[in-house]
Amino acid sequence: LTCPHNNMATKAFLCVCYTAVLSVYVCSHGILLTPVSRNAPSGLLAKGGSMWFSQGCTIGCKECNETAPTNIRSGDLCPEYNQGNKTPTINDPKLTTWNAQSSGTSDDWTSQHPWRRPGSVPGIDPCGVAGGARTNHSYPAGGFGPETGYHQGFPGSRLPAIANKAQWVAGSSAEVMWASAANHGGGYHYSLCPASSDLTEDCFNKMPLTYVDNTQSLRYMYVNNTANKTEVVIKATRVSIGTYPEGSVWTKNPVPSGTFGTAPGGNGNGNLEPPQFPPPPGCDEHCWGYQPCNYGWTHPSWEGWNRTHMTLPPCATAIGEGCCHTLAYMGIIDKVKVPDVPPGDYVVRWRWDAEQSAQIWSGCGDVRITK
Repeated sequence: LTCPHNNMATKAFLCVCYTAVLSVYVCSHGILLTPVSRNAPSGLLAKGGSMWFSQGCTIGCKECNETAPTNIRSGDLCPEYNQGNKTPTINDPKLTTWNAQSSGTSDDWTSQHPWRRPGSVPGIDPCGVAGGARTNHSYPAGGFGPETGYHQGFPGSRLPAIANKAQWVAGSSAEVMWASAANHGGGYHYSLCPASSDLTEDCFNKMPLTYVDNTQSLRYMYVNNTANKTEVVIKATRVSIGTYPEGSVWTKNPVPSGTFGTAPGGNGNGNLEPPQFPPPPGCDEHCWGYQPCNYGWTHPSWEGWNRTHMTLPPCATAIGEGCCHTLAYMGIIDKVKVPDVPPGDYVVRWRWDAEQSAQIWSGCGDVRITK
């Protein structure tokens, strides 16, 4: 099963292919927005900006298995490796994110996926790889590396630095933001590495970032209404027990996906009631779901959007609503503490460990830290 390539999907980076429930092949993902990401220097709509990830990653493995099947029910993808701890540490329903269809049931099929023991498996590259793997084996999971402008498997750590670096002050705070383009649940983490060093997992693990407080903001990003600045402040759900590096602070993705139906695409898959967990207080009725509306059919949130099929699916109205709950991308904003480090250029790594899938999403941006 492959995703349809229309000019909208190629331009944007998003498409979704559906099979039966819990056997979903996903081809759109997440993106670091603040600081500006090397992976997506033009922002939310950067070509291929959310195609930087690692495929085939399960907890306690020495490395991701790039040749593993891309079925959502992945299980342990390194059964021959017995030196890592494969017992999930994220089990509390307040922390799990696929509750309506997984965690806490007798069939805990996400138990080996990255979020269930955050940071315990290194990605293929700390800044992601184009298309999620170094071969096109990741294509069924949406790993279209060439859409990034680089070849399949190009390491994100080798992307050019951002010239206009964000300015951070040591000992102060700074805003960071990311957004999902297909909501795989899970949680995320930020870290630093000196720009003069090799950008390795070990380097980033030496400098995990912490947060100013336990609040965060959600920014509704309507790309056909860029004047809209709607934000809502919510309580963040953070965890530092059972994470790697030991004691590092990770944050639950606060926006729940919807439930997946059993029929093929066009039926609102991933946007059905109920949400995987209760949306955060303060959000409106649009603050949950798998993707912005009708991607692969129409995309009314796109500037100058047009239909990509001659007919709309039964769930859609003439203006493109009906198959989901929002026309907006949800920007997830946190304030991190800028560590008291020597002045210089640093790379910020955002890492999102998925729960729905055996995937790690990554992006790296540039900052200049001064005293």
